[in-house]
Amino acid sequence: MSPLYNLFVYIVWAFSTYFVVLLLLILFLYRDRLFEKKRPLRSFPLVSVIVPAYNEESKIGETIESLKQLTYPRLEFLIVNDGSKDKTSRVVRSCVKGDKRFTFIDRKENHGKAASLNEAIVKARGEFIACMDADSSAETRIFEKALPYFDADNIGAVTVAVELKRPKKILHRMIDIEYIIGLSLFLKIFSLCDCVFVTPGPFSIYRAGMLKRIGGFDVHNITEDHEIAYRIHKAGYRIVNCLDGKVQTLTPETFKGIYVQRRRWYSGALYTVAAHKDVIFNKRHGLFGLFVPYNYVLIGAGILLFYLSTAMTLTQVGNVLFHYSYTNYNFFEHLLDFNLDLLVVKRIYFVGLSATLFTIFMMIAGLKLTNNSFSTRKLGILTFPYMFICYQIFWTGALWAVIRRRSVSWR
Repeated sequence: MSPLYNLFVYIVWAFSTYFVVLLLLILFLYRDRLFEKKRPLRSFPLVSVIVPAYNEESKIGETIESLKQLTYPRLEFLIVNDGSKDKTSRVVRSCVKGDKRFTFIDRKENHGKAASLNEAIVKARGEFIACMDADSSAETRIFEKALPYFDADNIGAVTVAVELKRPKKILHRMIDIEYIIGLSLFLKIFSLCDCVFVTPGPFSIYRAGMLKRIGGFDVHNITEDHEIAYRIHKAGYRIVNCLDGKVQTLTPETFKGIYVQRRRWYSGALYTVAAHKDVIFNKRHGLFGLFVPYNYVLIGAGILLFYLSTAMTLTQVGNVLFHYSYTNYNFFEHLLDFNLDLLVVKRIYFVGLSATLFTIFMMIAGLKLTNNSFSTRKLGILTFPYMFICYQIFWTGALWAVIRRRSVSWR
């Protein structure tokens, strides 16, 4: 292998290992704050729950039923049909009929998710506004758990733990692990460092006054929940996480559907960084200004390493096949000649193995710390390292879309 390639592998491994070790140290130091015991609510301010929907006829009924089961005493619900071409409007009208807590905004034109949210924000009367995806379901006491986190005037938003609803396929089980670790535990760690970079679309709560002060969601951004987090930071507010509150959401059924979704997420993230590049290394934004560039350097290095490794592997396979051409491709003749000598195994393979083991350890520790079942997620844990291959495919698609300036829609 090329010495430069080996050096690059060690550099990427060092940066990624430093990041993981730092997260583990924060977990150890602040483990008592993962499930913080906040003072129970003494009063019950009105909360507006906004649910934008586009072609969700098969899912929104379950979402509305979950809203009806919420135990918080003062709620209003605003459902926005964003020009759906299916029977979403009919399903919503049937589900909310007779319930005065629901307001249905049935728009014939499609304006996008951010515009739908903003239209409902103008009509919302609540002191707090919760935005929820039309394919998600919140636990019944989520507001009793999450609202106490608004215990300071500079708390602008509260996120909750996100889990995948009914994972069955192998890829879905991998994503279930990703959500538990990435959209739940990691967001809690980042909130302790004031570095939360997203208010997840499945369910997040905002201070209504703050939303109106910063102008609501950006209608020109395809990942409005990512972009608004930057403006919340820039406006001087904090985003915190309530790990005890949970929401379950769905993901596309097919790999193609997941690819389209992730391409939108990741290309939107790139557009967001470009639009808010002034936060990078900006001391006014504390660790957030350092986390953003560090994160994207790791992503870029990972993509480059993946393709370099793939190219070198294919080259080596080609060389092996060329040599076997002299034996008429008789692979079985030398099959038993393999001899493993640990003294000559390249250190580079130990780097890859250690990274894989580190990932599995992080997942097991994360499941334990978030009080999630390990026994029902064994398959997801064993297969999750392969998710990194999927990441490279998703990020490549996003980069290509950005380079081509290709429009990526909500659906």
